[in-house]
Amino acid sequence: MTMIEKFKPKASKRTLFFIAGAVWAIAGFNILKIAAEEFAVMSSLKEVAIILGLIGFTIFFSKVFYKMFNKHSKRIVNMENEEPCLFAFFDKKGYMIMAFMMTMGISLRAFNLISGVPLVVIYLAIGLSLSVSAASFLLAGINYEKTVEKHLVA
Repeated sequence: MTMIEKFKPKASKRTLFFIAGAVWAIAGFNILKIAAEEFAVMSSLKEVAIILGLIGFTIFFSKVFYKMFNKHSKRIVNMENEEPCLFAFFDKKGYMIMAFMMTMGISLRAFNLISGVPLVVIYLAIGLSLSVSAASFLLAGINYEKTVEKHLVA
């Protein structure tokens, strides 16, 4: 066992689902908080922003986040190591996507590139998608045996 392996923080596969759920829940909450703050100062088109945000959520969750949830679930369940590194809830591509999304979100706000309805729509769609994905990961961890049955490759 190498020195790095000796000190690498490990977690059970089941725990990885809870870690992923917590990370995505925190991100979803923070993005929804920003959407709510912007929504509070909007003077008009609030109903339009909510409807478009919900439509965006439906599309974004089903086309992006649900697929990512299934991909990561399958990868976690099929890991050879029963106690992988606790950061293995994402793969390298997942971390790159997360870094890109964070950079885009921070840039949009820092440079005031969008505000009002467009910001609420985008942040509502992404925040809800992250939150529902978080719940999916948490439920996969709670119902781990069923998750294994669904995603285990023979």
